[in-house]
Amino acid sequence: MTALSQEKSKSWLSIIENSLAAIPSNYLRYSFITVIKSILEKCNYLVSAESQNCKDNLPNIQIFFQSIQTNNQVYQASMSRQIAADLPANIELKDEPKDWFIKTADFGDEYDRVLQHRDGEFTQLLEDIAHYHQIFQQGYDKIILLRPPIYTGYDIQLTAAMQCLGYTKEQFQFIIVEPIKLYAFHKANQKIHPLPDLAAEELISAIGMDALRWYSLRVPLTSVAPINISTAGQPDDSLYRVQSAHFRCCTLLQEAKQETGAEVCPLLPIAEKLDSLLQAVPQILEQSANEIAPYLVIQYLEAISEICHQWLDSLSLKPPDYALLLATKQTIFDLLVNILNVTVPEPSN
Repeated sequence: MTALSQEKSKSWLSIIENSLAAIPSNYLRYSFITVIKSILEKCNYLVSAESQNCKDNLPNIQIFFQSIQTNNQVYQASMSRQIAADLPANIELKDEPKDWFIKTADFGDEYDRVLQHRDGEFTQLLEDIAHYHQIFQQGYDKIILLRPPIYTGYDIQLTAAMQCLGYTKEQFQFIIVEPIKLYAFHKANQKIHPLPDLAAEELISAIGMDALRWYSLRVPLTSVAPINISTAGQPDDSLYRVQSAHFRCCTLLQEAKQETGAEVCPLLPIAEKLDSLLQAVPQILEQSANEIAPYLVIQYLEAISEICHQWLDSLSLKPPDYALLLATKQTIFDLLVNILNVTVPEPSN
């Protein structure tokens, strides 16, 4: 583990919780992002989770607004800098009511945004940055907002406004979770075709909850997640390969007879490669936590399972290494079940 093991990072994680049966289809992928909390906690982060946009103990907006009015990123004007720059030089605006703006355009936004209208009404943007500023003042190192696709656009505004207040992109992360995209193999023309959205219960019935969760998290959250319902959840897809690697390890462990004084055979080269992969799991989890990237865990599980299958295929009549079998089984189980919340079949006793 890295330095996070000695000095815990305190993270604020905000997720909108919805019932899977009641959500629209483009929320389906979003419903699986609670896995982020598992990854952060596995990496020794202290995580406080905020759900349903609950904002208890809101700061005093007036006091916060007064505290930032002297910030050079905040200004009062009758119009934004962008609009004023487009006016002819000979036009003067006298005694025009003024709004308060924040210079979000300096940090990737289309134009500066209003914090307080000329009638004195505060904007939602001001309320939000006041809320998140207060969280940072409570000792949090990072704020992570995970939102479904309908929030696209506001992420840029809010992230830019927080940067105006001096917070970095690493400290404040507003992540839009892109939806899934369904595909299927059409037997008649032997091609893969896009499918219209399916209701949650239909999709779960078609490929199973494990496959839906697996393929929803298999690519970066900021990319659309492709799911081929013709192959997802079927034998020999990537999830099946990972689950079957675990199953094979379980089976061999049941068959293994550890005898006192048994000869210890040196590891095969492929087994050494597998062992190296297992040793690197903490670093992969750390990277996944830092980048808010559960797909890295899935990619690594796929790599472990492929090497595991190669190792087990190469054993022939040689006795397997019990310790490596056990470590592989436990690693796959921990990442699948405890991190990704995907089930693993085990042989019956």
